[in-house]
Amino acid sequence: MLQITSNKNIKKAYFEYPDGQIHYAIAGKGPILLCIHQSSSSLEEYASLAPHFADMYQLILFDLPGHGMSYDPSSEPGVAEFTDVAIALMDHLGIDRFSALGHHGGALISMNLAYQYPDRVEKVILSGTSGIKTAQESEAFKQRLVNKKKVILDEKGQSLLLAWQRFVDYMPDTSVDEILRPYLNSVLSRIRPYDAHDAVLKWDRKQALASLKMPVLLIQGGLDSFVTNQENLLAILPIAQRKVVKNGGAFLFFDRAKECAEIIHEFLSKE
Repeated sequence: MLQITSNKNIKKAYFEYPDGQIHYAIAGKGPILLCIHQSSSSLEEYASLAPHFADMYQLILFDLPGHGMSYDPSSEPGVAEFTDVAIALMDHLGIDRFSALGHHGGALISMNLAYQYPDRVEKVILSGTSGIKTAQESEAFKQRLVNKKKVILDEKGQSLLLAWQRFVDYMPDTSVDEILRPYLNSVLSRIRPYDAHDAVLKWDRKQALASLKMPVLLIQGGLDSFVTNQENLLAILPIAQRKVVKNGGAFLFFDRAKECAEIIHEFLSKE
């Protein structure tokens, strides 16, 4: 499952953050692209993307606190805290200017990075992020996550079976073998003390969205059930474009890495 840690061409390391160790990886060479994974995932989300960019970009990948091989926080972190970790990593690596890519919850962290540090973020790629939800839509989405958290482990493993079925639904145009990696990634995150979905849902992104003046790329999997009204963001973002990966589900960078790499390269390579 661990394509990052088994790839000898990807450098893995830790850096000391005030609250604990952050696990990160560096792949490829060229202009810097910081990749931020979604909630309940890990830097493995971008393992399939790395080979397509080996000679074009240097990818900086890391596990958010409470994910992957990074430390478990003692209190629930939010978008602001995750953003602090991301910028601390770039400072640690001596990287001043970079582009940022985030998927789902990672897109919100990328958005906030660009908002808080506009002099450092050159371009932003927001993958799997929705348009502004109504209060009713936001509440319905939160309730979906609450209902999932109510599932309790049992001796017959029924909760794991239900989770597996959800992932099959999330990735409807994907082979079973390809579903296994994001599924296991998510299952492992459930033993951590905090569910990062809660943290990102609490964040109000309206001010950050309105502030973005750099080029923005919006990406959506055509079969991603978590994304709604993304096209509406084009009216908010002055320098934005949007691409839809036709048969992509909720885990684009696991199962549609080649298509995503082509879209991202086209965006980043433009002056």
